[in-house]
Amino acid sequence: MSDSQHHEDSQQVVTPTGSESRRRFVRGVGLATPVMLALSSRSALANGGLCLSPSASASIALLNSRPDRELVSCAGRSPGFWSEAANSTHPNHSFWVQSSAEGKLFSTVFGDSSAFPGKTLKQVLRNGMRNEPKFADQYKLGFHLAAAWCNLQVNFVPPTVISLEQLQDMWRYRNTGYQPVPGMENPWSSETIVKYLSSTFTGT
Repeated sequence: MSDSQHHEDSQQVVTPTGSESRRRFVRGVGLATPVMLALSSRSALANGGLCLSPSASASIALLNSRPDRELVSCAGRSPGFWSEAANSTHPNHSFWVQSSAEGKLFSTVFGDSSAFPGKTLKQVLRNGMRNEPKFADQYKLGFHLAAAWCNLQVNFVPPTVISLEQLQDMWRYRNTGYQPVPGMENPWSSETIVKYLSSTFTGT
């Protein structure tokens, strides 16, 4: 082997796989900012019935990854859908029954005794629809979380997209900032969480 060939061989760099590059990038910069994809402000219906997990939604654009590798089939229904389905005479009431939401306290579901004390998921949904001042909920986070919980219960949005624990954390850290990816320097605010949850709804 010539000296020049040996030198060229020693300079070769092994290119890591996409997943290895992604892991190294995440470790290296710590996801300095929560990047929301443009599709996160659109409904799942607008995305062809596909949606992203919170961590994928926060990081995929920053990591310059392909969204189609992260998108999962989902068909979440909106808070309005669930508010109407809660009526026993509504055609979609069977979904409400299937969700087991009847009589469930918001505070029990989300593990926070101070959250809408004494109010059921149904009441939180209806109060959100009516915009009642006495049940003020900036950005209507509780309203959207109640719908997201119902969607999870009937598998409109599968747990591979978002879990009960993640929904509970969204409420728990609504004031201090929710981190879909650990170590984020700019966690999600209530407004950002609502935008994300809306991206899992079909709009019906």
